[in-house]
Amino acid sequence: FFFASYFMAYASPAAYAPSAYALDAADGVIDGAYYGSPIRSTRVVGGYAPPPVYSTPVSRVYSEPVRRYVDYEPYDPDYPSRGYAEPLPLYEPDLRGRPLLPKLYGTRISANCMGPWLLLKEAGIPFEFVEVDIADGDNRTGEFLAMNPMGQVPTYAETDGTVIWESNAIMRFICDKHIVPSHLYPTETNLKGRVEMALDWRQTVLFPNVAKLSYPALRFSKDRSRVVEGKEALNKDLKILADFFLRETPFIGGALPCIADFSIALPLLYLYATDYPIPAKIREYLENLASKTPAWNEVTDEIKRYISRLP
Repeated sequence: FFFASYFMAYASPAAYAPSAYALDAADGVIDGAYYGSPIRSTRVVGGYAPPPVYSTPVSRVYSEPVRRYVDYEPYDPDYPSRGYAEPLPLYEPDLRGRPLLPKLYGTRISANCMGPWLLLKEAGIPFEFVEVDIADGDNRTGEFLAMNPMGQVPTYAETDGTVIWESNAIMRFICDKHIVPSHLYPTETNLKGRVEMALDWRQTVLFPNVAKLSYPALRFSKDRSRVVEGKEALNKDLKILADFFLRETPFIGGALPCIADFSIALPLLYLYATDYPIPAKIREYLENLASKTPAWNEVTDEIKRYISRLP
């Protein structure tokens, strides 16, 4: 089946910083603080403090050791690198000493949710993934609509109370807010312009055509009237991806993946639920991306399972 080499695990060269936390036996929540986190300390300003996370089950919090990244470039031995010699600041704890974590509200089979999820994992940012059951109307509650009046996922809530929605906007915000490996969101003007162009192209051109073709096969929609239209459009879109964005480099931003790769590649997994013949160059692109992103398997596992169960 399609679970080929690009779903393989990859051992990251990144070091890991220790974390410290303890289980509160009374209510089963995370207690303590994360150490060595590559994130600026969050301070409460203006007298506003986010609601304490008193009742988050341990199973829903990513509490593994926090990755401490060192920028590297395997294709160029002279590429400048930087590392963190000293432990970095902690998250601000709540009143009971528990770390206030950013929250990503989403569903695990949504490609739009998988992009920010993969970014958070690859950047080593501790966070809580809050599962939103669309079928049960979790996204239509007053509490959720107060955060996102569109009633859509993903929605991202920072520890200072800031809420951002729209997948690509969330990824840009995370990269600006936190310390992330530089290749994920380049700062060099020309390269950043290319990444921004790819993100907008994905949102306005590629993803709508992927949805036209794949949503009926995925049981996300009953409307099959635009399947042929989507298939014909994708022939052009994937040629642009291969012959323009990936013409000279394995990834959109160069030799290593960036947020534009996360945004573009993850929806392409939906095509495996259809009979669309994915070009060899695009398959190679997905394989390369999987090999360079250690969290790929974890983030894509649920959509792979979902597609495998389709009739």
